[in-house]
Amino acid sequence: MAVNKKREILLRSYLSFSFVFLVGMAILARAVYIATVQGEYYRSLADSLTIVPKPLLAERGNIYSDDGRLLAATLPRYDIRIDFKTTYLYPDTFFKYLDAFAAAMSRKYPEKSARQYKEEWLYQRKKKNRSYLLKRNVSYNDLQEMKQWPLYNKGPYVSGIREFREDLRKNPFDMLARRTLGAMNDSFGIYGLEKQYDSILRGKVGTIMVQRIAGGAVVPIDTKDEIAARPGHDIYTTINVELQDVAEEALRSKLQYHQADHGCVVLMEVKTGRIKAIANLGRVNDSTYREIQNYAVWEAADPGSTFKLATVAALIEDGFVTNKTKVYVGDGRLVLDKKSGKAIVDHHVEAPEITLQRAFEESSNVAMASLANKYYGGAREKFYKHLVNFGFNEKIDIGIPGATAPRLPHPKQWSAVTTAYLAHGYGVDVTPLHILTFYNAVANNGVMVKPYIVEKIKSYNRVIDSTTTGILNPKICSDKTLAQLREMLEGVVLNGTATNLNTDYLRVAGKTGTAVVSQGKKGYEVEGRKVYRASFCGYFPAHDPQYSMIVVINSPTANGYYGNVVAGTIFKEVADKVYSLNLHLHRPVNNAEPVVHQLPAVSKGHTEDLVHLYRFLGKNLPAPATPWSAVKNQNGTVLLAENEMSYDVVPDVTGMSMRDAVYLLENLGLRVTISGKGVVVRQSETGTKIQRGKWINLELQ
Repeated sequence: MAVNKKREILLRSYLSFSFVFLVGMAILARAVYIATVQGEYYRSLADSLTIVPKPLLAERGNIYSDDGRLLAATLPRYDIRIDFKTTYLYPDTFFKYLDAFAAAMSRKYPEKSARQYKEEWLYQRKKKNRSYLLKRNVSYNDLQEMKQWPLYNKGPYVSGIREFREDLRKNPFDMLARRTLGAMNDSFGIYGLEKQYDSILRGKVGTIMVQRIAGGAVVPIDTKDEIAARPGHDIYTTINVELQDVAEEALRSKLQYHQADHGCVVLMEVKTGRIKAIANLGRVNDSTYREIQNYAVWEAADPGSTFKLATVAALIEDGFVTNKTKVYVGDGRLVLDKKSGKAIVDHHVEAPEITLQRAFEESSNVAMASLANKYYGGAREKFYKHLVNFGFNEKIDIGIPGATAPRLPHPKQWSAVTTAYLAHGYGVDVTPLHILTFYNAVANNGVMVKPYIVEKIKSYNRVIDSTTTGILNPKICSDKTLAQLREMLEGVVLNGTATNLNTDYLRVAGKTGTAVVSQGKKGYEVEGRKVYRASFCGYFPAHDPQYSMIVVINSPTANGYYGNVVAGTIFKEVADKVYSLNLHLHRPVNNAEPVVHQLPAVSKGHTEDLVHLYRFLGKNLPAPATPWSAVKNQNGTVLLAENEMSYDVVPDVTGMSMRDAVYLLENLGLRVTISGKGVVVRQSETGTKIQRGKWINLELQ
């Protein structure tokens, strides 16, 4: 019985073993069959699961200033990795150049010695690490240098070394014009020019094939399926870096001084509409201001007294008045609603009756309201059509997202007092850019040009699109009307509310504005408190307008709130900078023939100026190729010698005129204090390294 039981157990064991053996042989046979017969199929299937396409982002186009300086650029950064499994294919090459490669790596990145680099790489090679990080965030120039090193220069299929690119968007001038230029989120523009021209800047995405490896890493592989990315186009703007900088600094300084909420400055070429500077700053905390909104194109509000120019333009064009017409203003109070007692008032009354010229110069609300009521109270459509003709009903798109359409109510919506309030800038919401465009048309002989900020779009060195001056209105009014308007605008600076802007070297024309800001449903005054908006809009030089500009400051709470004090001083600072950078704006010297017994005191200066000076004195001197020259007297012969300036250290400007010295130093980002008159005889900081904002003291005799 026991023997039978034992045999039964052995039989079952043999049967089980035989079954397992047969199954194992079947699996082995299947494996051999798959490896020999179906191997290619399954290997291709495995590749199809591990080899996947990956988007290859194109290099984003750059944004440039008017003189070709970078305002926004894509800077590539590279992670350098090595596939140590590749080194097993070419072990002789790897070990031959390993020491030299480690030495080069240590010289460039000395945080590790050559020995430490080598030991780490050998350890990683032993582990067959397929994606070991050699170095992160390598610049393009450093990458080109590394590619010349031993081993790396053998190419990726021998060395196993590959670079993985990541593009970083940088603004070389930091926050300069940031709201206008815009910003990036991942690979897309989110506001400003970066958003508006995203499809142009972005280029065309390509495709690269990568293979997934252990640890979730991927390595690029060469296949016929790779599609190269097409770089984006470059945008050239009308922005001038120096003028943008001075506009922002002047705006920031005054916002802080007057403890205002926000403000903007826009500077434009009269003839073309090119915007040379557009600054927008809003308060972040008590003393910090940043470009958080593009107020110049976005914020539509009551303009206040700058709108009075539109009123007098309509009145004069219709032949109702001239700038010599007498206007009765009485005691400076005009009651429109006898029941409520609400009245339009003037802050200053010179006489009960004044000319329209004087009323405009003194910014009389009563004069504007009275005339508008008299001539347009029963002819609302006529006044409305003028305002439409002046562009106050259409959105102005300069290529920046967020432009706001103005709100000009139709005459059917006007109340009994709307005409009077419109006449001095209330009841209509317009952006600062609308006011500037209208004033620019007055400066431009009645031609209303469209403001713009993108000059051209280029692909490499080929221009693929460009902007030409657009005409919004070929003639806003007659030449006769324009002549009177310009006389009135000049009068504001010569005799009116903006005499603080009058200088003997640059004649400015413009209009101040001090508007009370609506606080929504609460009205214009809440618990006895009013919020003001100070502004100044005008152009210069008054006799031959080249530039127009508007400055708007919202909610100044300290050191005054009137337009001439708050906004006008910013206008003057920017205009002075424009004047210093444009020699053609300077008045010509007296051409009377002088009697000269010795060389002029100016011994250094701008080459072109010195050539003109000595030609005026009867000497034609050969001009050197450099922009700056020095006068030399060699044995009684006057020569102009090269005087090349360094842009790394503070240059020696002794012997220069004040104008040339200030022009040169301020263009280098330096600030200047001056004592005395004449030419520079002494200066501070000569030869020291240039630091933006450093003060240089000049002594003149």
